[in-house]
Amino acid sequence: MVSRDPEDQLKKLKYPKSVFFIIINEFCERFSYYGMKTVLGLYFRNILLYDESESTVYYHLFSMLCYFTPVFGAILADTYLGKFKTILYLSILYACGNIILSVASIPNTLPQKEFSLLGLFIIGVGTGGIKPCVSAFGGEQFVRPQQDKQLEQFFSYFYISINAGSLLSTLLTPILREDVQCFGQNSCFPLAFGVPAVLMIVAIAVFFFGKWNYKMRPTEGNIMVDVSKCVTYAIGRKFKSKEETHDHWLDFASDKFDKQLIKDIKQVMHVLVLYLPIPIFWALYDQQGSRWLFQATRMDGSLGFMSVKPDQIGIVNPLLIIAITPLFNSLIYPCFKKCGLLTPLQRIGTGGMLIGISFVISGIVELNLEKTYPRIPAAGLTQLNFVNTLPCPVDISYVHTNHPEKWFEINAKSFTFERDLSDGPIQVKANLLSPTCGNVNFSTPEWIGTIDGVGTKAFSVIITGRNGKLEVARMNTEEPLDKANSGQPRVGFILNLHDDLVDQGNITLKSKDRIIHFPFLASNNSSMLERLVSTDVLEVVVGTYEVFIPRKDGKINTDDPAGTITVLQGGCYTVIVQRSLNPLSAQNEDGLVMQIEVTPYSSVHMMWLLPQYFIITAGEVMFSVTGLQFSFTQAPERMQSVMQAAWLLNVAFGNLIVTVVAKAKLIPRQSMEFFLFSGLIALDIILFVILALRYKYVEDEKEDKEKLPTSTAIEGTDNQAFASETAI
Repeated sequence: MVSRDPEDQLKKLKYPKSVFFIIINEFCERFSYYGMKTVLGLYFRNILLYDESESTVYYHLFSMLCYFTPVFGAILADTYLGKFKTILYLSILYACGNIILSVASIPNTLPQKEFSLLGLFIIGVGTGGIKPCVSAFGGEQFVRPQQDKQLEQFFSYFYISINAGSLLSTLLTPILREDVQCFGQNSCFPLAFGVPAVLMIVAIAVFFFGKWNYKMRPTEGNIMVDVSKCVTYAIGRKFKSKEETHDHWLDFASDKFDKQLIKDIKQVMHVLVLYLPIPIFWALYDQQGSRWLFQATRMDGSLGFMSVKPDQIGIVNPLLIIAITPLFNSLIYPCFKKCGLLTPLQRIGTGGMLIGISFVISGIVELNLEKTYPRIPAAGLTQLNFVNTLPCPVDISYVHTNHPEKWFEINAKSFTFERDLSDGPIQVKANLLSPTCGNVNFSTPEWIGTIDGVGTKAFSVIITGRNGKLEVARMNTEEPLDKANSGQPRVGFILNLHDDLVDQGNITLKSKDRIIHFPFLASNNSSMLERLVSTDVLEVVVGTYEVFIPRKDGKINTDDPAGTITVLQGGCYTVIVQRSLNPLSAQNEDGLVMQIEVTPYSSVHMMWLLPQYFIITAGEVMFSVTGLQFSFTQAPERMQSVMQAAWLLNVAFGNLIVTVVAKAKLIPRQSMEFFLFSGLIALDIILFVILALRYKYVEDEKEDKEKLPTSTAIEGTDNQAFASETAI
């Protein structure tokens, strides 16, 4: 006798082994995708040389492509090839895109920008095409409703595999990018892109070898064409048949199209209405790889024993997902379910609210970061850094366009920044308080002249002495205001050679494990004053360095440093170096090594990003995991891939929103942009709540029908999706 006990039937249904091939495949594919995407923003900025706004635009255009193409992947899977062939063929295309990107990142091989974008386009088509198919294909391996509990577990394991791949790749690829040097560069993007390409090939192999274990259902015709025809026909009949009435406008197509198709379309549209506010959620979430990444590059990642790279901070997201997803499923959701709270739509809304809060926090962090940003003069304004290299104070006065004369005193061996001066000629006076300054007597203790200011730029103005005369000279080279894209300190030297015989040489920085040379040439026209020269500005590693300068005979005594400097992450420094101004002195009592911090170092630690990452991750678990499952369970059977694609299409529109905002450049401060997005999602959640209150779950509708009198108990049957398996 056949048992009708659901528990007995459940015991007979074994957990499908095929899903393990799918989970491993997803792990490898996500390793490939996130490993590549982790360093992509920096690749746009540091290698392809786009600015941060352009890099953000290209990053989100790529993301938009990845989530727009699922529509076509779903159509291909449901109507032509089936899910297995669609996943296999598009994965091969995907791997080709990875290889093209990796090769294009090698200098002097292919036209770099063009082939990099081509590779990304192919990757976008491949990853987007398989995206709606993989999770749905995994779901089809279960028998519903008998294995609904196992199905829910599968979606959790599936999402954990996504984040496990993301976790490892987010840790590894930044190390390959920065700590390995290749092809004459200080980084190695070809390797950082090449390893994900290898993992994608592994993903294809794993997926293929599971072929003989999969349950596959045949394609059911071009469902999207049928849907389009049905909708078009219904709209046409509604306007033509004015006397005919129906409860729903789609019922006008009932004379020509199947009633089940019409019912399925109604359910799809019922869900799609809920999707209207979803893009804003993704507009915020996906900025982790662009705006939040660039935010991290301007922060201090040192932990004493190691340094966290900006593109590694994103590892917090998958790490937390792996940790808290089981907690949500086994403890938090069951507790709330007993109280009748946190239905799927409530979870999605709560997750969106948490994502909005994370952007409020990121805006607050950005406000504190702004204090460490370079102060670039506005158009029509300039900045002068008056540097007194003398061992005595100097009085300075200046007059610039439409401003009264300003007086100030600069102490011995000191400096002061004068900001927001009008560009153009600036009349300057300098006076020594006494003709005797240190061990030098000045026959001319006053200087009067004109210094030219250049709009949006900053310059050092050196106050020194030559042959008993007070001299003031503006350097021709700009001050290093902009922080390095790498986050490393930037250092440049100004060397006052005055009566030294040496015409060229090196200023040398030396620490325990490295030596850095700054070449100089006396006749390089660095300033209007002869033999006052500057070096190139170089990026150096954070640390303390001894400074060595050539002696008057041009040689360097490595046992006698001129001084020491300490440079910190993100700081920009100009270092003034000179020997004694008294040519008769054998000592260096009035020489100096003066370190000037032109732009503040990155004093805000990267760990201050952890709160916003924790909150956005909690929001993601409630929002994204639930949304993935909701799209599957609320979809009509033959439209599940299409519904999955529709859910993912929201991500594309979210990235489009970010692209438009970044391209417009209407918001001058990043902090204000973060607050703008948090305000938008607050309004968006209100709309979502209104729509969610009107939604009726498919399960609720089934329960209503089951309450009707029936002659026999309803018995679970094998999922019709598995009624026929086809050989591939």
